[in-house]
Amino acid sequence: MLTAIPCPDCDVPAEITERFSLPSTDGAVDHIVVRCAAGHCFRMAADRLPSHQQQELVTRKPQPERPPVMITPSGCG
Repeated sequence: MLTAIPCPDCDVPAEITERFSLPSTDGAVDHIVVRCAAGHCFRMAADRLPSHQQQELVTRKPQPERPPVMITPSGCG
């Protein structure tokens, strides 16, 4: 799902290409990777975005992927 925002550096159209969380002493912190059409790339905490863009991230948050199911052939194991 494409999430378009202005580049934090030059205001050229950019997209959020990755979302991930990193641990901290106060719990997990959501981070994003932003890439713009001018070639800038930022890895930053999601809370560094303006509040209206943070709200858009919350409403568009992707569903977590289900872990793969491991199938074991009978007789193995």
